[in-house]
Amino acid sequence: MDAVKKSKVIIVSFVAGAILLGFVAYMGMSATGNEHMAIIQKAIKEKGGVIVAGGITAVPVDESPFEQSGKGNTIYRIEFTKDGRPFTAWYRSENHSSILKEPEGWIFPDSVNP
Repeated sequence: MDAVKKSKVIIVSFVAGAILLGFVAYMGMSATGNEHMAIIQKAIKEKGGVIVAGGITAVPVDESPFEQSGKGNTIYRIEFTKDGRPFTAWYRSENHSSILKEPEGWIFPDSVNP
């Protein structure tokens, strides 16, 4: 194999590998996001609540009641109703992408806790 052809094969292999790794990373992040949504929906349903349309939002730690959060956490603000009354809950998820993270946690309004 001549040098030019070998160089092209190496470049194409590198680009194909990078695209494959990007796809795998995207699928992993998507699966983690879907897992978080399922956990949130289950927890709100167990409290007798119903999530409002567009009521789940990822927010930075300084906009939440959590004092700490690492790079491996996502904090969600969940707007929901229970018995016709609006409430806000907070969920700090634990992502699998980093070792710098705080444990998973929930903050519910006192009036929602059974």
